[in-house]
Amino acid sequence: MRPIFSKSDFFVISGPCAIESYDQMTAILNSEHKPSLIRGGIYKMRTKKSSFQGLGAEAIEIIKDLKDKMPFQFITEITDPRQIETLMPIVDCFQVGARNMYNYELLKELSHHKRPVVLKRGFSATIQEWLGATEYLHDLGEENIFLCERGIRTFETKLRNTLDLGAVIYLKNNHPFKVIVDPSHAMGDSKYVTDASLAALAAGADGLLVETHPTPKHALSDPEQALDLDLYNELIKKLQKACPIFEKELRI
Repeated sequence: MRPIFSKSDFFVISGPCAIESYDQMTAILNSEHKPSLIRGGIYKMRTKKSSFQGLGAEAIEIIKDLKDKMPFQFITEITDPRQIETLMPIVDCFQVGARNMYNYELLKELSHHKRPVVLKRGFSATIQEWLGATEYLHDLGEENIFLCERGIRTFETKLRNTLDLGAVIYLKNNHPFKVIVDPSHAMGDSKYVTDASLAALAAGADGLLVETHPTPKHALSDPEQALDLDLYNELIKKLQKACPIFEKELRI
């Protein structure tokens, strides 16, 4: 299995929290800065059962059809080992969400399949616990395990979570894994996402996982934190200027 990112890449994985329709995904894929690394939720783990749980099989068919028409790599969250077989034909990289960082049976099963994994930090996980979870993915190789700092739960209430850039700095200085930052979940408000993204680049992160949506106010999940396509394009332009300062090459 070859790594999908080079050492100098600063990569931006963008897309909606949840795939809602064919038109939604087409609008994102055809935006000004066309993403080649796109994320979208197919199966959603939600705190409330009444919340939108994802389109499931319908979303899989949407991605299959779009992949036949244009080139892109697709990343989605997996919530259950039973989903692996149906997702493998469309997924280039699996995402393990914060709720599943401790789901060691899921991690062990993913280690047997030749796909990179984005491993999100648990809500209240220590760095050591997070690193412990990577041991269950060892068979993938260090170059195919991407740690994602998505903010941790603290006593602070002004933001959705507390973005721990100290963890990014520590990991990049002491461990071989690529480390990415999810500024959308960390901040919980789209107006702070660009500043948090630039701070992540300065802290040494290897990339971002950013939520985008053609019309965020109509999003079926997490509308407050998604960038509309204009804000996303502004973020990319700022990253294009900033990446050379840190000897990084922007990849979207």
